[in-house]
This record gives sequence, C-alpha cells and structure tokens, in this order.
Amino acid sequence: MAAGLFALAAFFGLGSAYAHADRWEVFDQGEHLFFLEGPIEIDGVVMVPMRPIAERFGYTFVSVSNKEIVLKNAEGHRAVIRLGTKTALLDDDGGSKTQLMAQIPRNYNGAWFIDLALAGAMGGQGHSTVPGTNLIQLRPVSGDAQEQLEQLEQQYWFNFIDKGKTVFVNNQGQEQLRTSNTPVYDFGYEELLPVKTSAYTAGFMNRAGELALDTPHYQVGQFYEGLAWFKDMVKTGSGGFSVKMGFMNRAGKIVIPAIYSRVYDFSDGLAKVAGGKTFYIDHNGTIVIPGVSGLQKSESFSNGLALVTVRTTIGGKSVIRTGFIDTKGKWAIKPIYESASSFSEGVATAVLNGKSGLLDTKGKLILKPEFSTGNGFVGQFHDGYILLTLSGGEYDYTQRLVDANGNINAIPGADQINGYGDGMISYKDGGYGFKNVAGDVIVKPSFSYVRDFKAGAGKGFKDINNEQSAYLINKAGGIVWSTK
Repeated sequence: MAAGLFALAAFFGLGSAYAHADRWEVFDQGEHLFFLEGPIEIDGVVMVPMRPIAERFGYTFVSVSNKEIVLKNAEGHRAVIRLGTKTALLDDDGGSKTQLMAQIPRNYNGAWFIDLALAGAMGGQGHSTVPGTNLIQLRPVSGDAQEQLEQLEQQYWFNFIDKGKTVFVNNQGQEQLRTSNTPVYDFGYEELLPVKTSAYTAGFMNRAGELALDTPHYQVGQFYEGLAWFKDMVKTGSGGFSVKMGFMNRAGKIVIPAIYSRVYDFSDGLAKVAGGKTFYIDHNGTIVIPGVSGLQKSESFSNGLALVTVRTTIGGKSVIRTGFIDTKGKWAIKPIYESASSFSEGVATAVLNGKSGLLDTKGKLILKPEFSTGNGFVGQFHDGYILLTLSGGEYDYTQRLVDANGNINAIPGADQINGYGDGMISYKDGGYGFKNVAGDVIVKPSFSYVRDFKAGAGKGFKDINNEQSAYLINKAGGIVWSTK
C-alpha cells in the first residue's frame, strides 16, 4: 500500500514538492527586495541582511566593533545594534527607545543579519506578514489587505513553453518575458532563475531575460535563503573526476566550497550535506549538527525540525524508527514512528503500528493513527490541507482533504482530488478541473492535466492529437492566457 501511495503522490505531482517551507519574499511598499544573501529563517525567526535594509531606510554606518554597530540617518537619529544581545537602541524625535529582537544578530560570510522586528522598526512603520502567505511587507502600503495581496501576487511569473520559446506570464495573463533560454521552474518572485546555456554549463537569467550570472559550474540549483547549490567536476588523485557540490550567493560568489558529494537546499538556516557522513551546516559552512548515531535516513529542516530515521532499541529489539531533531541536533520528537513525512505548515504524517495519523511540531497527535490497509495520506500539508486517500476496494478509492485540526472534509462532487492550492481544488471527473472548497465548479473538468493554483492563478493543459495547449486560469475560472 505504501508503494502505491508513493506512486500516487508522484502521479499527482505531490511527494517532495513541499519538502521544506516556501521561501520568504520581502517587499517594501510593494516593491520586491533583492538580497544577495537571505532572508534566512532561524528557529522560526526571519532574518534579513542589515546593510541593504539600513541603506534603503537612509542609514549610514558610523562605526562597527565586536560589541556594537552604530548607524545614523539623515535626521541624525542613531540606531545602535548590540551584538551578542537581543536589544538595539533606536533614536526618534522623543529620544531613544529599546527595540527587542527575537534573535541575536548573526554574521554569515561577513554580512550581519537582523530580525524583522528591528528591520521594520528602522523603517518607521514595523513589518507585517500577509496572512496565509510567505510574503512580508517591511513598510506596508495603505489599503485593503486583500488588494495588497493581489498587487503582490501580480509580481509572480508563471512559466510556459510556446512555439519553442519560454514565456513568463503574470496572473493577469500579461506576458512579461519571452526567451530562448530553457528554465524548468516558474520565475515566481525571484530575481534570478537557473537556465541551461549549453549541455554542460548553467547560469542565471534575470527578469530582463539577460544571463546575469554566467557561472563556470556545470549545474546549479535555485536560491533558498540566498544560497544556491552548484556542481563541479573535480579531479581525483587517480586522474579521474568526481562530482563535488557547494553553495554560491546571488552575486555568483562561492561562499561554501565544493567539498561535498551531495548537498540539499538551505532551510531554517541549515543545509543537509553528505561527504562520508551526513550532517548539517550553517551559512558559513560550519558544522552545526554532526552525524546522528545510528542514522539510516534524514531530511532537510522544515518548521524548525528535521525528519531523522535511526536504528534504535525498543523492548530489547533492534528496530528502525523515525523521529525529529531540532536545529541544535536534539530530539524534539523521539524516534518511535515506523515512518513519517517532513513537517509542512506545522503538520507531519506519522505511522505507528502500521497506521498513519497526523502530528504537530510539539509531537502531539492531531489525528490518531487510524488509517491502514489501502488508506493513507498523499504528499504533505499545504495551504491548510493534506490529501487523504480512502480505499473502497482493489481499484476503487475516494479522496478527502484533512485540515490542521484533523477534520476530514469531503468536497461535494469531487471524490478524486488531484491537489489543493490557494483556496482552489483540482479534481478529476473524466478530465481535470477546479472547484472551490464549497464544491462549486470554477473550471469544468476538460483538461488533460492541471497544476494547482498559486499566486492567484492555476495552469491547465490539453493534449489533443499529440499537440499540447497550455492555459493560465484565474480564480473566476476565466482563461487569461493560452498558447492557442
């Protein structure tokens, strides 16, 4: 059954699609901010590089020591960041006030990072997170919150192939860029996107379609927390070559050299790497969590926890069990489960005694393990729900959405749910279409396959006579762009 569910997950495009939390995107008065490194999330606290934030808000550096950093703006007001503490002093017209931070300032690769509370205070208005999203406003614009979200979402670019070209379109159906470069991903909110420039060389394209970084590495990944992995072919002592991996920032500077046989994207301030042993490093390349005793399998961090499977002893027997460690390498949820998924939006699946249920980040069961023999969860928690498959026989199954409280929700007229995102459900009824949570048909099931909604739009594809047409659909069910 487990193998069947994994196959089902792959078919639905789920599985590892949400292996770790969505990247935080920072805006200032509606403008997307471009950082060479960061933002970084550490123990649930989002941190941003201090220099570009300070300069944007009109501060200049007065002095830097091993105890404090002193800044001053055009009005003569000072900001004193006390290193090694969670306090800063900010001047205003009424004098100085103490600003508390949720994390002490951190230094990565020579750049100081401060938490959003301090960054927002330096901007004079305080920051806000758009509810239900990974979008942060340092200085929010005035107006309705939904209108703000819609304006920010228009900066997300969707990727299509049309007449041999790659086309990027916003959620209004407006073409933003048409290029011969061949990226695989949506541009999203990013400023740089990996593209192939030859069979062996990769680089990064900017939003103007220019090759902004023509890197010497033969393969590169996307940026997470301001760093992207790269692969190099390195000569061995025997005269051959081996693949080694490291990390680079958005300026193309190598910040962690290619010394690992395998690395994974940064999340929660750490990256899983392998080189003889598997361990976790920070943005300086420092080993923070050494190899875990009895390790069989591990995953990247998400929601401050990493899934780890070890060989342990229970009841005098040697068994393989799964639990979760925190960013200090300590067991936050002891390894008692037969298997589990990584956390996403504070929820993970876990299997105990052959039955699957749902956990929160404290290890408390949201939904007791009760699903077995042809039943189980598919993929990971995303946009408020996880998909649950219930077997009705050898070739018969129905699907439900389970929320963060463990409530099992049937969607009227949608027994075969393809996925969920941005308040919209993709479902199968002959073809694929979209409904809202209430079960209202938004788009009739006329597509060969679909991609779930994000940033206010979803994708639909039709294969007719070996020819494919692609469509971008808005939340009203209207087709705003297509290859036809």
